[in-house]
Amino acid sequence: MHLLLCNDDGYKAKGIRVLAKYLSSLGHKITVVAPNGERSAQSHAMTFYHPLRVRLVAEGVYAVDGTPADCAALGLHKILAENPPDFVVSGINHGLNVGIDVNYSGTVGAATEAALMGFKAIAISADSEDLEGEELEAVFLKAAKIVGEVLEKSHILEWPKLEVLNINVPKQANEITLAECGGESLYVPHIEELSSRYKKNLKIYLIGGLSRHEPKDMSQDVSLIRSNKVTLSFVKAKQSSSESNKNLEILIGKIKL
Repeated sequence: MHLLLCNDDGYKAKGIRVLAKYLSSLGHKITVVAPNGERSAQSHAMTFYHPLRVRLVAEGVYAVDGTPADCAALGLHKILAENPPDFVVSGINHGLNVGIDVNYSGTVGAATEAALMGFKAIAISADSEDLEGEELEAVFLKAAKIVGEVLEKSHILEWPKLEVLNINVPKQANEITLAECGGESLYVPHIEELSSRYKKNLKIYLIGGLSRHEPKDMSQDVSLIRSNKVTLSFVKAKQSSSESNKNLEILIGKIKL
């Protein structure tokens, strides 16, 4: 197959390099279009009305000074316009993308942009926290092999339009399972106030999360990943009206123009 690889950690990141090397070893043609640096938590942000520079840094590898979704759009609209890929694979992300965290994920954002353009898209993430060296290489290689298996068997799967296959790989994976993507965040939300020595009317905050939720609902990917299970979930790429629309009928005719 011809595969377009994107990510949010940058084209130099270990995850995308392991993924590209492994998928290439299977005989796939690989084109990498990825940010020129770290772009995590960019979600589906895109750069409008601002020039984007794309640099060819190696054969089949393009570095973009934009967001992950920019990379997918440029890769599909321009760089590979005459030779479109069979699949778009975003990752391997350095860290998990489960539960409501997919809303913030640049990795999922790149795959979502591809899905909205009508391409089959996979977002692949691995738990790389506190790993380095051979251990980091091993978890990324395991994730890459799972992607390879999915691609090999994709012909037996009815791939839904406007949806992304979201795959998450824990450090000590012992099973592959279906999961619901939703519910909680992997991390307990935290906003830390930092001190400012310069201006009394200035406050500085740091948004993030370090501690993880304990597993609860074992149908959810957030919990299953904590039980060392690789999770597979289709997630919707398109936001659209819901069943709650009917609840708005009570307002029609009562709002003054």
